Amino acid sequence: MPVNPVGDMAQQFNAMRNTRVIKSDLARLSESMSTGKVADVTRHLNGETSQLSGINYSLAQLASYTAAGRETEQRLANMQIVLGQVDSASQKTSSQLLLVSNNSSSDQVTEAARAARSTLDTMVNLLNTRVGDRALFGGAEVESTPLASATDMLADIQIAIGGATSQAAISAAVTDWFDNPAGGFATMGYLGDAGPAVKKRLSDSTTVTIDARADDPAIRDALKFAALAAVTHEMSGLDVGTRSGLLQEAGMGLFSTTSGLVGVQSRIGFVEETVSREMTAMSAESTALAIAKNDLVAADPFETASGLQAVQLQLETHYAVTARMSQLSLLSFI
Repeated sequence: MPVNPVGDMAQQFNAMRNTRVIKSDLARLSESMSTGKVADVTRHLNGETSQLSGINYSLAQLASYTAAGRETEQRLANMQIVLGQVDSASQKTSSQLLLVSNNSSSDQVTEAARAARSTLDTMVNLLNTRVGDRALFGGAEVESTPLASATDMLADIQIAIGGATSQAAISAAVTDWFDNPAGGFATMGYLGDAGPAVKKRLSDSTTVTIDARADDPAIRDALKFAALAAVTHEMSGLDVGTRSGLLQEAGMGLFSTTSGLVGVQSRIGFVEETVSREMTAMSAESTALAIAKNDLVAADPFETASGLQAVQLQLETHYAVTARMSQLSLLSFI
């Protein structure tokens, strides 16, 4: 009579091993069926994974560039909003100041000066706007605020004015404080980075330059004329005629700053267009790469379903055989 060379314990281990193998195949095929992707990519590609690795690297690089592009888009959009608000405040104040004339009363001049002082605060606060705790108009310096407070700047301007009381002398002192590259606004008012313009890389081949800062000549001019009007609020001891003349001069100056501020906005808009175009191109490239990757790792639904059905049948048969063998005993043959 033939003798089975495999002992009961060995048979049990074999059965357990076969069960694990079949269940592993079942889990793999079930995952492929539910996700639409093969569970074992290396096996599916017969070990040829270099193309897939290249696609994954490109997708990761595009994701990094896309994140940087979104951040740049957000920064530019907020810069446009701030500059629009600065221009709006400037033109509103200009309209108020141009209503002042040589016949204006002391109260009217005082009220116009008070409004101009408030406008300077508003403009400085706007230009010190931070998004994501990063300053917008400080160039490469994003940690600190780009401008000193309006109060501190006016205090330094008054020191520069000294004992001058005429409109011409006061106007010249304020102009020099803002336009002198070796002092005043350049060293005390503007606290941001004064080096080269910020460059942002959008892709391997595209870099944009963001050169709008709080020390831009157009922005500086708007601050200069707002400060000229605000000085009349701080120097309330001046005669009404001088204060009235300073406010009118400041009003004309603020009115003329619109074109400069629009020019800054136009430069930002050009960069925005470049970023938007590059983001669209990267989105299209990411989509194409994702499709190529899906073609490599996608599981054939018919093949997967057939394999899953075969493994299910195999598992059922295995359980049936195991159950049948477990019922065998020597007593059954006696």
